[in-house]
Amino acid sequence: MKAVTVEDALRKRKFIPFDLVLDNARVVRVKHPECVMFNEAKTVAVVADGEHLHIVDLDHVSNLTMPTKRVATS
Repeated sequence: MKAVTVEDALRKRKFIPFDLVLDNARVVRVKHPECVMFNEAKTVAVVADGEHLHIVDLDHVSNLTMPTKRVATS
């Protein structure tokens, strides 16, 4: 995945948390736009999650998914 795709999701006017889905089915949640940094070449993203850091090679990101709103039914 290209860094620009992730950057577009980070820049949405009303930020919506999203998941980076990796080739090995691992999922990394991006909860806030300030939780992501890129290396200079923009080939690697570092995602902060509380006290943990996820180092993600963007070549291994297969999908970026956003949660869908659920409609309450009565």
